[in-house]
Amino acid sequence: MRKKLIRNLAIFLSIVIFGGAIYLYSTGYFSKNKTPQLSEEGSARPAAMRGGPGEDAPTPVEGVTIKAGSLYDVIYVNGSTVPNEEVVITSEVPGKITQILFKEGSYIKKGAAIVQLDIAELKAQRERLLVQQQLTQKIAERLEGLYKKEGVSLQEYEIARAEADQVDAELGLIDVQLSKRSIKSPFDGLLGLRQVSEGSYMSPGTPIVSLVSTNPINIEFAVPERYSQNVDKGTKVTFRMDGTNDEFSATVIAKEPNIDATTRTLKLKATAPNPSGKILPGAYVNVTVNLRNFNEAIMIPTQAIVAELEGKKVYVYKNGKAEQIDIETGIRRADLIQVTKGLNYGDTVITTGILQIRPGASVEITKIN
Repeated sequence: MRKKLIRNLAIFLSIVIFGGAIYLYSTGYFSKNKTPQLSEEGSARPAAMRGGPGEDAPTPVEGVTIKAGSLYDVIYVNGSTVPNEEVVITSEVPGKITQILFKEGSYIKKGAAIVQLDIAELKAQRERLLVQQQLTQKIAERLEGLYKKEGVSLQEYEIARAEADQVDAELGLIDVQLSKRSIKSPFDGLLGLRQVSEGSYMSPGTPIVSLVSTNPINIEFAVPERYSQNVDKGTKVTFRMDGTNDEFSATVIAKEPNIDATTRTLKLKATAPNPSGKILPGAYVNVTVNLRNFNEAIMIPTQAIVAELEGKKVYVYKNGKAEQIDIETGIRRADLIQVTKGLNYGDTVITTGILQIRPGASVEITKIN
């Protein structure tokens, strides 16, 4: 019995001693009582003041110096080219085609003849009226002289005068009919493919050829409703056609008075010079709409921004330290973002190592872009 009691007491003391040793080790008791290292002068110096792993060295980072630059707020939409003017040439009157006076696909000036219809019958009627005009005019002049001498009554003179005026009116009508037999171009433009032949009889409204005006050329496109207040007459746009890298400039000249309720877009029309005719109507185009211009915008890399619950922040290098600044942002690009508040020109924004530093931390700029 006594031996068993002694054995239990020994086990209890071992547990107490082992537990106490673990406690002293965890609290750093043994390290605190080590002999401090002495400096060359023989005095103790904390490890943090000595060179080695414990020293607080500056964190190497890269930065970018803010400079003034231009920024364009743009959107990209699809559109199509349309001619400035477009018409299908037809005839107002019936008749047989005697001459085709144009070449397919050629450029034609305003007023140039396109097609000539048969005018033989009208010319004969005009010749007859010319003879009748001379006769009635002489009779009216003769009766006017007799009326002044009281040789004829006023009624006889007025009847003769009316007959002369009637012939003049009929002659004017013939001239109008003759002019309609010569079909002319209503404006400068390019002709398409002809759809008639010489000798064929043409009824009113029969298509002859299409005519389009391509200089200037128009571009029709639509912008989403939220941008409708930023686009108006005079807004500059650029566009590209499929299959070419050429970029063309245009100016908005008109817009619809209301937003399309189905698509929630606003339709606009822009115009661009096209003296060479390189831009063809009906082409699909990619349109870049310039909404706003900033002449002195502050742009920084997006990687420099620290997003927090309170807002967006960046680290700015000042006197060897990293200073945290609250900022407000605007337009975003692929790898840059506009800062509208918080930064000034000449500031150096830290772009790397932002996860390893804290406000007031020592930093060393290794590269400035």
